[in-house]
Amino acid sequence: MIQVEINDEVIEAKLGERLLTVARRNASHIGFVCDGNSLCTMCECKILSGADQLNPPTEAEHTWLADGRMADGYRLGCQASLRGTEQVRVLTRAEEMRRQLDAVIAPPAGTTAIENLRPLLANIAAINWQHIGRWPSNLLHAISRIGLPAVFWPITDLSLLVDDTVRITRQLLDTNTNAKRLTATPAERPTLTD
Repeated sequence: MIQVEINDEVIEAKLGERLLTVARRNASHIGFVCDGNSLCTMCECKILSGADQLNPPTEAEHTWLADGRMADGYRLGCQASLRGTEQVRVLTRAEEMRRQLDAVIAPPAGTTAIENLRPLLANIAAINWQHIGRWPSNLLHAISRIGLPAVFWPITDLSLLVDDTVRITRQLLDTNTNAKRLTATPAERPTLTD
C-alpha cells in the first residue's frame, strides 16, 4: 500500500487511485461536485511533496488550471493518479482556504487578521482568474470532452454526493471538537455531565 498524506492525515491508497478517490473514501476535506469530470475544479490540491509519484498533468488540468498554479504545485484531485510507491503529501484547496480563513478569524500569535487576509484573497483571486481568464475556451473544451449534458448536470449520483458531503462535514466537526478539547485548559474541558 502507498501512503498519501491529505491535510496532515496519513491514508493508505492503491497504485492507480486518484487523489479525489482516496480523499472521498476517507472523508478528507476536499471539494467536489462534478464526479471527477474535471469540470468544477473544486478538488484542486497543492502537492506539497511526491509530485513525481503522480501521473503527468492531464489535458483537462492544462485546460482549467493556470500555468502559474500548476507551477506552484496545484493539481486536480480527480486527475492526479498515484503512479509511484513513495509517499505523496497533499493539501486540498478546501482545507487550505479553511485554514487561511481560520487565520483571519483567530490570528495566530504574532500576526494580524489583516495580514492573514492577504493570502486568502490572493488564493480566491487566483482561483477565479483561472476560470474567468480562460473563459470560454475552458467551457468549450469541457463540452467537447464530456458532452453538453454533463457540463450542465455533472452529478451522476446525487445521493453519493450528499452522503460524501455529510461524512466530510462530520469528520471536520469531530476534528475541530477534538482539537478544542486538546487545547482547552482543564477548567474549560467538558465534563461527563456536559
